[in-house]
Amino acid sequence: MTTGSAVVFLYSTNTSIASVAVLNMDDAGEFAQAIAMAVVISGTCVAARILHFLLTRGIHRRTLAWRAP
Repeated sequence: MTTGSAVVFLYSTNTSIASVAVLNMDDAGEFAQAIAMAVVISGTCVAARILHFLLTRGIHRRTLAWRAP
């Protein structure tokens, strides 16, 4: 879900990474907020995966249409 090494090149110094924010909230004792943020991150990952599946399925069907009898 999180690739920290790739994120280094994608954000500025004013950007807060969500996964790091979750860890900071947990360390500060804000467990409810950390859990809520983790659920939002997980939901976003699931939504992105579903969108990717639907898009690739459509592309796959169109590119292999010539194989259908």
